[in-house]
Amino acid sequence: MLIRNSTTVFFSMKINALIIIFLLISPVFAKGQGIRTKTEVEAAEIKLRRLGQTEKKVDLLVDVGTYYLNLPGEIKADLSTAMNLQQQAFSLAGKIEYPKGIAGSMVLKGNILRESGDKVGSTKIYTQAIAYASKLDLKDQLAEAYSAMGALFSNEGADLEKKIAYNEKSLALYHQTSNKLEAGNSLKNLGDYYNIKGQPAYAIKLMDSSLAVYKSIGFKELQGVYNNMCITNISLGNFSEALKYGLLAEKTADQLADTSLQRSSINNHLGLTYYYLRNDQKALAYWLEAKRIAERYKDAGYMQTIIANVATILVRMKKFEQGITQLKELMKKYPPTDTQMKLRIPYILFNTYYDIEQYAKAEPYFKMLIKFHHDLPKDDPNQIYLYRSIIRKLIHDKQFIAADGYLKEHEKQSLQQKNLLALSQLHRLWFDVDSALNKPWSAVEHYKTYKRLTDSIWNNEKNKQISGLEIEFQTEKKDKDIALLSQKNQLQKVTIENEGRLRYMFIAGLFIAVLFVGLIYNRYRLKKRSNLILEQKQNEINTQNELLRKILDEKEWLLREIHHRVKNNLQIVISLLNTQSAYLDNEDALVAIRNSQNRMHAMSLIHQKLYQSDNLAEIDMKWYIQELVDYMIECFGTDKKIQFTLETEAIKLDVAQAVPLGLILNEAISNVIKYAFPGDKKGKVHISFLFIGEEVCELKIADTGVGLPDGFDPENTESLGMSLMTGLTEQLNGEIKMWNNEGLVLDVIFKRHNELITETSEILINKN
Repeated sequence: MLIRNSTTVFFSMKINALIIIFLLISPVFAKGQGIRTKTEVEAAEIKLRRLGQTEKKVDLLVDVGTYYLNLPGEIKADLSTAMNLQQQAFSLAGKIEYPKGIAGSMVLKGNILRESGDKVGSTKIYTQAIAYASKLDLKDQLAEAYSAMGALFSNEGADLEKKIAYNEKSLALYHQTSNKLEAGNSLKNLGDYYNIKGQPAYAIKLMDSSLAVYKSIGFKELQGVYNNMCITNISLGNFSEALKYGLLAEKTADQLADTSLQRSSINNHLGLTYYYLRNDQKALAYWLEAKRIAERYKDAGYMQTIIANVATILVRMKKFEQGITQLKELMKKYPPTDTQMKLRIPYILFNTYYDIEQYAKAEPYFKMLIKFHHDLPKDDPNQIYLYRSIIRKLIHDKQFIAADGYLKEHEKQSLQQKNLLALSQLHRLWFDVDSALNKPWSAVEHYKTYKRLTDSIWNNEKNKQISGLEIEFQTEKKDKDIALLSQKNQLQKVTIENEGRLRYMFIAGLFIAVLFVGLIYNRYRLKKRSNLILEQKQNEINTQNELLRKILDEKEWLLREIHHRVKNNLQIVISLLNTQSAYLDNEDALVAIRNSQNRMHAMSLIHQKLYQSDNLAEIDMKWYIQELVDYMIECFGTDKKIQFTLETEAIKLDVAQAVPLGLILNEAISNVIKYAFPGDKKGKVHISFLFIGEEVCELKIADTGVGLPDGFDPENTESLGMSLMTGLTEQLNGEIKMWNNEGLVLDVIFKRHNELITETSEILINKN
């Protein structure tokens, strides 16, 4: 005895696999709207360069980092960029004491580690983020951290329970903060998880709530929740509702011009719906389109599911060899990694070979299914499909008593899952088993139950509803096509009219042109004479320009030579001072000479950079500060005692500002080395030179030393170094401040001279 339509029930097994794969792309859209396009991220990166050290900049760094994290594939360069942005966000959030930014950047780091495959590292970071957000009562950030922690777990067994628990915690927090968008996302995700768990009825309630929340805030991107409601209604056997939501998902995606991987999922679910409605041609068409999109995105998980779907429909269409070929291609190109996909391939092959009565070829796949049956927990949703294959084999082998036992287990699990289609088909099998066991009354009851369930699924009212839905959506599509065609015809009509006008205008223009030919020829002769005169004058101008260029080159060479000689002269003076110090034994005199040497070296570095570079007007202060700090460390030999860290932007200053700033930096570093860390005391020095506003620069030197003595007034001191720094700051038209904060902090703020740099740049551009 053969089981009829053996592959029909199998298709329910694919539902969970699809949901699992769909959830893998959900994090891309999980957190609000964020940055979604290349245009948006380019605008954000420009904005980042202009923003100062603010909370807004921290949030934008996290958003841009999330964009790079969510780019398709696992490209190392994208993950590296995301991690770099995360580090900037975390550092700035800590610096400006922005707790929400700290928590948000911690979650981003965990997400990056998770995407990189470092589950241990991401778990550690999420745990820290949860503890931090919980301590400071940052509910939105705590909810985000819970959701992220849940994403670490798989969609099977105990892992799924943990995932649900974390997401329910997130949902509760989002309700508390009235964050409706994230509450809607959490409800949608929980609906997915409960459907995977085998509770589709409860899943529908959650998705209805998600849809209501989305609509209450005017959220337009509803294709995701419609898509999930489609697959969940398939689980319940509500195929008219499944078709309704599947078509709504397709319509919404069309309206929003959604070309993402989500379109593959929508097409796949519509194909599955039409499969159950026994419209094989439409099912195959949707699956082939889903496959085309998945191939474009190179998504292996989607390809596994869709190729298996295509194989199943080919088998039902009696194209057995084509279906088997599809499965072999699947195993070769996209070998399954999760339990459900590993189970699915032998399931299809076993039932396919039984359909074509090649029982010997089916045997090894049956053994694989038996192993899965023993290895999986009894309440695993996949057991319902394993029961189906086992029962089929037992009936074929005429082991009807054993088949009766499995049918009871099959019924129990189908009732738990409220799977009406599975229930109807198992009662049809029970009718065959009881008939073979000579239980006519029981067989009749099972047949009645089978008919009742089948009628409830496929009654005329539902068929009319399904037909109505298809007609409604097809009519809407046709109306759109007609509107587009009318628009195209109107455009074509306007184009023809414009071409006619252009033709007449061309003829009129040609006539006028002929009239002017004579005048033009006459004017040509006059212009030719004028051109000869102009050409002579142009030659004179070119000669003068060439002379001016040579003069400019000579001046540039002289200026470069001056910088070179000034640098050499300063080095000579430094050497003379060095020689002089060899004959002195007075410590104060030696200190004064060393200070003078350092100041001269600070100036000589500027002149050295100027004559060595193509730009004679400005200094790259990032390079300069690094060179000067390296020199001071080497000069004083403090590399083991004092640790210097630099945070500098590539800011360029003209000579008039670079020299005083270099001397200020020299004096400050000298004072730190000499006074901040007495004896064997070790410490750190952080030097930053950054833009803090439009053309406003800040030089900040902070140490962890002893700081200023109590009662010390920087404005009333006879210290030469302090007076020198004050005077040099006035020369910069800036402001100098210093205060104690776990050491001494010296802060110099001034506005960059942009006029001279602009003028010089224009001269160099004109010269070139």
